[in-house]
Amino acid sequence: MPSLNLEWFLPFFQGALFGLLAMALHEGGHLVAALALGVKVKSVGFCWKGMYTVREAGPPAKNALVSLAGPLTNVVLMLFWHWSPIFGLANLCCGLANLLPIQGSDGDRILTCLGVIREERPAAQ
Repeated sequence: MPSLNLEWFLPFFQGALFGLLAMALHEGGHLVAALALGVKVKSVGFCWKGMYTVREAGPPAKNALVSLAGPLTNVVLMLFWHWSPIFGLANLCCGLANLLPIQGSDGDRILTCLGVIREERPAAQ
């Protein structure tokens, strides 16, 4: 009887594991920034799109910083590329995907916040 060879499954499993780790650390970046800036975090969860954090919006500048903290966490973690190329790649993918201006993404929130900040500045001057 032939043996079942599952060596092909190991790279998939590693990629999935490091991808989940990159997402968890990404959300951790949002949490740390929100707590540091005094933005209330309501919940953290997991859905079909991945992990997410629900928080109060706060002022646009703080919201932009909290939204940027997740992708910046992934950029910093990419420095571990030499330690683990899969971990570096997972962080690259997670960070870049979250910066895309897709509805509900960090990139969309950052652009929205920057637009609001830009609109408020001329009124203040």
